[in-house]
Amino acid sequence: MNDFLEKLENFALSGGVELVRGITIILLGYMIIKVFVRYLKGKINKNKNIDKTLPNFIISLVNILLMAVLVIYALVLIGISLDSVVTIASVISLGVSLALQDTISSFANGIIIIVTKPFVEGEYVSFASTGKEGNIASITMFNCVMKTADGLMVTIPNSTITKDSITNYSRLPTRKITISLPVSYKTDIDLLRKVTIETVMKDKRVLEDPYPIVVLTGYGDSNLNYSMRCWTHTDDYWDTLFALSESILRAYRENNISFDYAQYEVSLKQINVLKQEETKHE
Repeated sequence: MNDFLEKLENFALSGGVELVRGITIILLGYMIIKVFVRYLKGKINKNKNIDKTLPNFIISLVNILLMAVLVIYALVLIGISLDSVVTIASVISLGVSLALQDTISSFANGIIIIVTKPFVEGEYVSFASTGKEGNIASITMFNCVMKTADGLMVTIPNSTITKDSITNYSRLPTRKITISLPVSYKTDIDLLRKVTIETVMKDKRVLEDPYPIVVLTGYGDSNLNYSMRCWTHTDDYWDTLFALSESILRAYRENNISFDYAQYEVSLKQINVLKQEETKHE
């Protein structure tokens, strides 16, 4: 017991102080780096006139580099030589690179996303293979975070995104609205077109160029499939779509234009006839 206490005392006097000092520096440095990174992100988010994608990506990279420098400094401070640190780091990096091939691939693909810009933070996009769509909340070194329309946060690796088909709904200034109009074969076509166009043009968000159109897109089993197509500014798309859908329904009701649906006629034999046929068979 005395030998153990003596060894513990020698360690505390020789290497213990350096170890505590190293741990203290790592903790203090970690907090300072976090405050510094949070400060940079706050400055970027306040400026609404710049694209935040590249600055946030660089901040994430700087954060990791500062953490690595902090750990190396602490190791040197507690007495480990710089050559030993470099050797250990090389061995660890080799093992990590083999174990984290997908992560390294995501990092490389993150750079590709930043450079090619198929989307930037704040834009509304969808990915074909995953079926996910929403606003891009952030683009980091290894993944992209998306906020869906129903309030969910979805994280997708960068390596998956670069292999996917991406639809960007926010990149262009205008967007087409299409509303299906299944109506009866007996519908007055001229009245249908007149009422629809007048109703659509009452909404100030609908653009006059190109002008709205109503076209026949197909013949259904029990209805004519018409389609109304107009254009609006991208930021107004959803609100305009919902408002027009309701306005058209109200206008059709006022003008006795009805939406039609599949109808089936079913003929039933009289019950007495069926009973007579069953009696004959008996």
